[in-house]
Amino acid sequence: MNDDIKKELNKIYKLTGIKLSIENEDEVSISALKKISTAYKEKYSSANILLNILNGIYPDKEQAHALQSLNIKPDTKMRLYLIYVPTKIDETIKKIITSLFPGRSSEYLCSLDSTHLCFLYLGEDNIAHPLLDVIETEGMTGAYIAYSDIFSDTSLLQKEYLDLRQALLISGIFCSDKKIISPNDLGTGELIYNIPKPVCENFLKRHFGGVIDDESMHLATTFLHHNLSIAETSRYMHMHRNTLVYRLEQIEKKYGIDIKTFEGADIFNIAILITNFLKVKNNE
Repeated sequence: MNDDIKKELNKIYKLTGIKLSIENEDEVSISALKKISTAYKEKYSSANILLNILNGIYPDKEQAHALQSLNIKPDTKMRLYLIYVPTKIDETIKKIITSLFPGRSSEYLCSLDSTHLCFLYLGEDNIAHPLLDVIETEGMTGAYIAYSDIFSDTSLLQKEYLDLRQALLISGIFCSDKKIISPNDLGTGELIYNIPKPVCENFLKRHFGGVIDDESMHLATTFLHHNLSIAETSRYMHMHRNTLVYRLEQIEKKYGIDIKTFEGADIFNIAILITNFLKVKNNE
């Protein structure tokens, strides 16, 4: 038998434990045998196993075996990172991440779709900021990252992943300026996201007659962002203090809510979050 064919058959045997025999060498190509080895490696790679675990592909009986196949020692502390690149994820971004964290860690990087990557990092450090920096500087593209708390039980992987997906979704609606997010940092947005749409619409109708006009929305958002400070808001908006006070009073006359008070600011803040939420829901 041809030596090259023997080598490839031996590789397949070592990978799969299956011995193949060939009767006619002329009907077999080396490239075809190599494709078998490559396909097996990809299917049973740590990255592919992780992907299937996150997506809940394995039946209950196979799940435990799949988790063992990741070869992660018991009590290993780890964090899960979900990376969203709005443009598109290519091989360059994967190589950038694996070069930043070489070794075994690079085995646990998998593509979920064309814009999402998941990275299981074996360690306690929070690497979200280094990840974002290297993607944006070397990959020359924007990115958003959700990260989990530290955990050591691999059976929690799918739960952590689902929490991160929801965190990115909620963050994109209520605080789209945040590039790094934890499920623990969602604040009021998480609550509003889980309130039925009719309840949200009734809140706006009761307090604002249905909607807040764009000019009032912009002014209220800026005022809230600057912690209800007349001085800071007027400076940021390049507006005379008296003009700002007048415009705030006009909002009070229109809606009957004094945004300069804690209670009024709280109602406006909730209304702004609900408005952003309903825009997304109505466009779905």
